Amino acid sequence: MKVRRYVLIGTVIACCTGSFGWYTSVSGKINAEGPAPIALSSQRPIPTTLADEYSLRKTRLFPGTVQAKRSANIGFSVDGLLVELNGREGLPVKKGDVLARIDQRDFKNSFDAAKANYLRAEADFKRTETLQKRSVISQSEYDTSKTAYEVALAEMNIRKKGLDDTVITAPYDAVISKRFAENNEHIKKQASILAIQDISEIEVVIQIPERLMAHGAIEDFIDIWVNFDADTRRWFPGQIKEYSVQTDPVTRTYDVAVRLERPTDLKIYPGMTATVRTSLQTKITGEPHGIMAIIPAEAVFTGPDGASYTWIIPEEGGKPLKQRITIGELSQQGITVVKGLEPGTRIATAGVHTLTENMSVRPMKKGAEGLDG
Repeated sequence: MKVRRYVLIGTVIACCTGSFGWYTSVSGKINAEGPAPIALSSQRPIPTTLADEYSLRKTRLFPGTVQAKRSANIGFSVDGLLVELNGREGLPVKKGDVLARIDQRDFKNSFDAAKANYLRAEADFKRTETLQKRSVISQSEYDTSKTAYEVALAEMNIRKKGLDDTVITAPYDAVISKRFAENNEHIKKQASILAIQDISEIEVVIQIPERLMAHGAIEDFIDIWVNFDADTRRWFPGQIKEYSVQTDPVTRTYDVAVRLERPTDLKIYPGMTATVRTSLQTKITGEPHGIMAIIPAEAVFTGPDGASYTWIIPEEGGKPLKQRITIGELSQQGITVVKGLEPGTRIATAGVHTLTENMSVRPMKKGAEGLDG
């Protein structure tokens, strides 16, 4: 009986030993053939977004009209017969080019007579000056000769100026925009005979309402762009050149000139219409800290204390952070955050009422759903 018992026990031990050896051998082969299956991540995927930087800029569009950098109406300062008128409308002229000339005969004769009188008076004065140094003549005779010399010099300069004024030259590089006279006409002084415009640069004049001017609109204009009705596809950068401080009595607006470089492949002339687009930097009042960020409305929830909160989700996953925030106004872009959240912070946009600070979460992958996110 005892022998049977020992035999049975030995058989059981042998079987167990063999089974263990077989399991060890098989396990070794499985580990050698490849890695064990990977367990699913325990982190819960959460839909998130980045807190956006709140823009204080408002885009405004203003209609405008193109005008030249400089313009002038050219006319003579003396009367005379127009004998030369150069250039046609639309043609460029260079600085110093002769634009017009009137008959110089009378002016030249007057100058020649004044010059001869001056030369005689100069010679008399030099002789008188020599005699006065020798005490040959009186001081009165010397003063009379000096006065005659100075009067003759002034008269010659006046006649020289009249002769010079019979010729008009271009004061700067420009384009002739209008002709008001023709050759062989008798021209009155100060009457315009030509209009010229400097179009090396372009200016677009817009009208700003007095409400914007009163709140410092000019200082708040940033990122200025100009679009021409002749080519609506492109926008060109510009900058404010000058502005008026006197309102138009009818429209109650102020003129503002926007300057820009002339496009090389687009012919823009004064009088053409344009549109000026600018970002208006608005000011926020009533909030001591100013607006810091803007986030979706669904990212905000109310805590037991009645305060507003949002969940900050770590970029690499981990425990969410319950962040208290001070919110502002609700707009089409979302809720403005006045305090408590910096732009660029990743926050939860769904399930905000089910999250806790003890959970393990991670940002959901873009385009994924459910646990695959």
